[in-house]
Amino acid sequence: MTEDASTPGQPPVAPGRRTLPLLFLTVFVDLVGFGIVLPLLPLYADRFGASGLTVGLLVMVYSVAQFFMAPIWGRLSDRHGRRPILLLGLLGSAAAYLVFAWAGSVAALFASRILAGIGGSTIPVAEAYIADVTPPEKRAGNMGLIGAAFGLGFTVGPALGGLTVGVSTALPGYLAAALCLANAAIAALLLPETRSRASRDATRHAIPPRRRPGWAFTTEGLGIALRKPGLRRVLLLYFLFTVAFAVIQPTLSLFGAQRFGLDARGVGYLFAFLGLVSAVVQGGLVRRIVPRIGEARLIRICGVPFALGLLLLAWAPDLGWVVAALAFLAVGYGGTVPSVLGLISRASPPEIQGGMLGVGQSVGSLARIAGPVLAGAALDLSMALPYLLGAGVAALGTLGAIGLVQPRISGPSSPATPPS
Repeated sequence: MTEDASTPGQPPVAPGRRTLPLLFLTVFVDLVGFGIVLPLLPLYADRFGASGLTVGLLVMVYSVAQFFMAPIWGRLSDRHGRRPILLLGLLGSAAAYLVFAWAGSVAALFASRILAGIGGSTIPVAEAYIADVTPPEKRAGNMGLIGAAFGLGFTVGPALGGLTVGVSTALPGYLAAALCLANAAIAALLLPETRSRASRDATRHAIPPRRRPGWAFTTEGLGIALRKPGLRRVLLLYFLFTVAFAVIQPTLSLFGAQRFGLDARGVGYLFAFLGLVSAVVQGGLVRRIVPRIGEARLIRICGVPFALGLLLLAWAPDLGWVVAALAFLAVGYGGTVPSVLGLISRASPPEIQGGMLGVGQSVGSLARIAGPVLAGAALDLSMALPYLLGAGVAALGTLGAIGLVQPRISGPSSPATPPS
């Protein structure tokens, strides 16, 4: 796609054969680096005498940075193009992993996580890139590519981290940084820009820039989102489903160890299985199903196995039931989240799509802060309680999706009707 491939008010042009695979590779390699570092973070912090609370804050600060930065990156990509912002994010992630490799204190680990959160906040830019080159009825399916990249990244990354940490404690960080730098080079050479100059000018006129446009945390995007009833509802669903899934992150390792005697490798296999099934659903099945039944209906359908998987996990009597529960959970999460992202994109004005998806990413980051806190507090009371609460939240999201109206497929000159 050339620089002038799109103009304001027109539907996106179909992507070239290399465009989406290149974007998938960009996101996947970035998340492999994230997956290399994340499982090692508690071990490195413990080496410096960090408390459990400090380890929790190390994990949380990444999402906090994303909460503030995602709308900014999205807005900047609307104004200046998707490609340069994606490149900046990759370079920021590489710097974060180098700081991780050189870290000699807890403070340095915090610095690395904040930098990683800033660099890793460009996911809405990748989502906006997909929206630029994909017609509305196919966006949820192609948004699933981002989820597939997450699942595969969390499968490959921890394995690479485990292999390299035995050689040197600094090597995982160097490897993650090298992957991001190579990724940035490939993207700089091969990934095309999707925002024409006319589109970027339209964005500047749609929301007048302030004295320091884009770089200060701005609230225009959030204000627009909150003024659109359909978009408010979809953002709420995104929050609920993300909270429900996030209860897994701080609890599954302890659950597997205490109830079934699993070691770190065994728990790693469970996470890998969850990631692989979710990747298959998001990267393959959603792309085929959404054009036939629509995002709203798929959310309602997949909300059922989402809640059921968490219920089965709470009451699982053996590992066979745990695997079945994780399969249901992966199908539910893999179907709901890309569908919600597709609806956010379809309800957003095209000239500020990156900013709107950035608001969505901030909502997701807030959920990834609230979910683990909720799960951790519940874990002190009962091993099963986090999953029961998660199932309740997922059921609430499913009920909230009952009234969603599927947007109509729009013609070349009429925007899609937002969900209500």
